[in-house]
Amino acid sequence: MRTHLQCLVYYRNMVASEHSERYSSSSPEVGTSPLGAGPTAGVCFLGWLVPGAGHMALGRWGRGVVFSIAILTMFVLGLVMNGHLYDAIPDQPLHLFAFAANIGAGLAYFLARSLGLGVGVLSSPDYDYGNTYLWVAGLLNYLVMLDAFDIAQGRKQ
Repeated sequence: MRTHLQCLVYYRNMVASEHSERYSSSSPEVGTSPLGAGPTAGVCFLGWLVPGAGHMALGRWGRGVVFSIAILTMFVLGLVMNGHLYDAIPDQPLHLFAFAANIGAGLAYFLARSLGLGVGVLSSPDYDYGNTYLWVAGLLNYLVMLDAFDIAQGRKQ
C-alpha cells in the first residue's frame, strides 16, 4: 500500500511529465520551424506598416484579414469622430505617448497626416472617443505585430 507521500510524488512526476511534453519547443503542436532574424524582422515591419500584413505574409490569411479590418476600422472611426493625430513634440513630453500610440497604425497614420486628417476638433462631443479609437488602433497593431513575431519564431500557431 502506498503512503500519501508516495502518491503525491507519483502525481507530481506525472503532471510534470505531461507539462514538459505539452509545452516543449520540439512539440509538433507549437508550430513551424522558426524563421531567421532577417525574415522575422521583415514580417514585423510589414505587420507594422499594414495591419495584418505580417500574418498574411506567414500564410495566416484569416487572422490577417480579421486584424486588418478591425484595426483599420477603428482607425477610420477615430478620424470620423474628430480624433487628433499627435506629432512628436519634444517640448510636450506627454504627447510622445500619444504619438507612439498613433504611429502604431503604420501607413494609415502617415496617409491620414498627408491628407490633412486627424486635426481634432476639441468642441466635438466625440473628440475623446475619437482619440481613444486612434490610440487603441495603434496599440492593438503593436500587439498584432508581436503575435506575428511569435508565429514567425515558431512559438505559436
